[in-house]
Amino acid sequence: MPALQDIAELTLGDILRLPRNYDLGPDSDPVDLLVYDANRDGSGLGLMVASGYKSGLVFALLPLESRGTGGGIDARWLRANWDRWFTYSYHPGPIPIQGARVLGWDQRTLTEIEHAHSRPA
Repeated sequence: MPALQDIAELTLGDILRLPRNYDLGPDSDPVDLLVYDANRDGSGLGLMVASGYKSGLVFALLPLESRGTGGGIDARWLRANWDRWFTYSYHPGPIPIQGARVLGWDQRTLTEIEHAHSRPA
């Protein structure tokens, strides 16, 4: 899984893995965000929570200037604006950009878990 620092653009279906959960704080496990198209005029792509108890919720709808030349999210823009978009909910400061990884849409498979536990309350 390449580091965010090593890629030029995130495309639809890519997963951005944050090294810490934005909601749980500095000592938490990673959380995955899926790049999706919100189909809104005048905006960029969005990031939807793809792991953990907030799966399926929108994390962010990025501005139009975040679009890269290929139509995805420009990784240079994302790195330059990291501290604005990726901060902890209940703790001061940004989530560390070191450790942020990108899993391409074409580099993963979904697996089925037969006896999955129910969601926490």
